[in-house]
Amino acid sequence: MVSLKLLLFICLLGPSSALPTYEERDGPNSYIALPFTRKLSASPAGRKRQAFSSPLTPLSSSYYIDVTIGTPPQPLSLVLDTGSSDVWAYSPAAASSCPGCTESYYDPAQSSTAKERPDIGVFNISYGTPNSGVLGTYYSDTLSTSGVSANIILGVATTAHSGDPAGGIMGISLSANEASFYQSDVIYDGYIDSLYKQGLIAVRAYSIYFNEPGRQFSISSLTLLISSLSVVTASTDETPGTIIFGGYDRTKWTGTLTPFPLVEPSPEGAYELDIEGPVIAFELGGQAYELPNTQHYTVLLDTGTFLTRLPATQFATLATALEAELIDSDTNLYAVSCKLADLDGGLAFAFSGPNGDVTIAVPWKEVVIFESDLPDGVCLLGFIPEQDDLGFYIIGDSTLRSAYLLYNYDAGTVSLAQASYDTSCSDCVQPLTPGGK
Repeated sequence: MVSLKLLLFICLLGPSSALPTYEERDGPNSYIALPFTRKLSASPAGRKRQAFSSPLTPLSSSYYIDVTIGTPPQPLSLVLDTGSSDVWAYSPAAASSCPGCTESYYDPAQSSTAKERPDIGVFNISYGTPNSGVLGTYYSDTLSTSGVSANIILGVATTAHSGDPAGGIMGISLSANEASFYQSDVIYDGYIDSLYKQGLIAVRAYSIYFNEPGRQFSISSLTLLISSLSVVTASTDETPGTIIFGGYDRTKWTGTLTPFPLVEPSPEGAYELDIEGPVIAFELGGQAYELPNTQHYTVLLDTGTFLTRLPATQFATLATALEAELIDSDTNLYAVSCKLADLDGGLAFAFSGPNGDVTIAVPWKEVVIFESDLPDGVCLLGFIPEQDDLGFYIIGDSTLRSAYLLYNYDAGTVSLAQASYDTSCSDCVQPLTPGGK
């Protein structure tokens, strides 16, 4: 294994060969750009729906994408989730088992294009908390968003034990992570496979730009001990992010867009990345910190999980430096002073892989979570320690908002770079075609 100290924090100056090569393609339907919005929740209830049970309980916000399902169209807002593969929606029948679980429903009985799919089995997805989950039936129907329609298979929940304001989940991972595979050993075409097979995109790939700059900073040293952090002025207005199926926006990142190889699904059903790190570096109170990670774990990048989960020893050092206090032993939630959000600088996450290195700068504003249930001046920390030896750790929303992500399932990679907020371009989205990295 190559030393992390030699490889990491080459930062944003990686070799140009690490940038994936894209072939431009003319013609319609080469990519689909869709807006999504971030919405805060009122309580730290679980928001993640997975085809496997996870000990992690995410909280506080989700990313929503507006869709319609059926004929005539029924509007819903679904949670965009890169960590799961099923598209599913609540049916009106779910209200009897879980009153108030959601604000919108999909009723297949009111759609002339809905068709029940008993051949797939029973729809059954568990949440990350005990005594929770949804149960229902699979259907095929038409899903439309931003003028683009695709025939898809979705789960329709008729029984639920907890929920959120969303009408369901829009999972966009690969099909091997579908609930049906674990329930009945059946794999069907998920959303991204449906787009590909119906000719709407040329490559099973998508890029994500969160468009939430906060107070950004850049790294001015090529050492692991950060000696200075320069503040970059950026707008703090909340504007929609963008997911581009089959394409990417070449103006939305800085430095090198570095691809990391995907590994086969773990026993838990998740697609993970083969990455060394992260090494976490920051400066606080005049002291520089370096938090190495000596364990070679794979990494799950998951927009459907709000918190970032770190190895226990690495988290312990971070918690001590931030004077974080454990406030809930069941969920491993920690609290910090909300004043941390007002500081310049932040955490620098350095990752290394076979194609190069990348550093993601996360401002302090994204490290803390404002929760109405906590006393004034007390905020949640956007990180928790690993409780079980899962063999992988989770990089959640608290970190990913500062990155530009390109998932290319055909190439078997996910590429990372520091997100850029200082450029605007009306014609900078490029389609991906077969052969791109």
